[in-house]
Amino acid sequence: MGRMSKTDHVVAETEAAESSMSESSTAESGAPESNVTETTPVEPKSGGSRGSQGSKGSAGGGRAAEPQRIDTMFLWNRLKRTDPKATKPFTRSGGFRGTQIDPTWRFQMMTEVFGPIGKGWGYEQVDWTIAERMIFICARVWYIDPETKEKCFTGPQWGGTEMVRRRNGMEMPDDECFKMSMTDAVGKCLLQLGLAADVYMGQFDDSKYREESEAFYAAKSNPDLQPAAVEAFEAEVKRRLGACLDLDDLEEVWRSGVGSRLREIGSVDRAAQHRITGLFAQKKAEILKREEEDGREAA
Repeated sequence: MGRMSKTDHVVAETEAAESSMSESSTAESGAPESNVTETTPVEPKSGGSRGSQGSKGSAGGGRAAEPQRIDTMFLWNRLKRTDPKATKPFTRSGGFRGTQIDPTWRFQMMTEVFGPIGKGWGYEQVDWTIAERMIFICARVWYIDPETKEKCFTGPQWGGTEMVRRRNGMEMPDDECFKMSMTDAVGKCLLQLGLAADVYMGQFDDSKYREESEAFYAAKSNPDLQPAAVEAFEAEVKRRLGACLDLDDLEEVWRSGVGSRLREIGSVDRAAQHRITGLFAQKKAEILKREEEDGREAA
């Protein structure tokens, strides 16, 4: 039997925490996701990065390969979590209360996922009309699918704004009404992709959820958690693990701050957290196998 080390317990605790966070997110949204991320890209796999290829039959004529399962929630989960700093409450006549989302933040999120407007995504006016002193604009959004590079479209949506506003007891024309109508229409189109869906689904009414979102975006803005930094950290862990000769060396690497760093990385990139945790499990298995072989030879 292989001996146990403190590293086993630390890795196990990390995996247990990941499982708990995943179950919590599943109950919250109805679809499996990480504590964040929904915003975390699915790891590329053979045959496509949004699904897993079914197992093929054995050589010599096994059963045909199962069809690839596509992650239909890929974009939704990337876009659904809203930065609390990009929101503010509002109240309309009649007592209606809601959450207003910064249009510029919407553009930022779309640019982050698809690329610059006009190149990776954009929008176009489909129709417009004036009725009851309001301007209505119908628009639709197009985007380039990150996986297939296919140009896709949302369904058309209408946005409306009053053409006249009352200021200081006087009615005056609103020169922003066309722009606001377009912004309204585009925001409704982007919701079809999942952008800021948590607001419309009422999750922002939960103070705990808002706190989680604040923590997520705080971590996301941390330079040490940007993709290049995470990649460099993963390479450094691989290098250090390659020099480990026994479980004591392995434990020393883990206790050097890797565990806490992995918890931070998991808040923005669950896939990277799993990969790096897996490196430790793989190295431990290699060490135990070598020790077992050395013990047999000594006997």
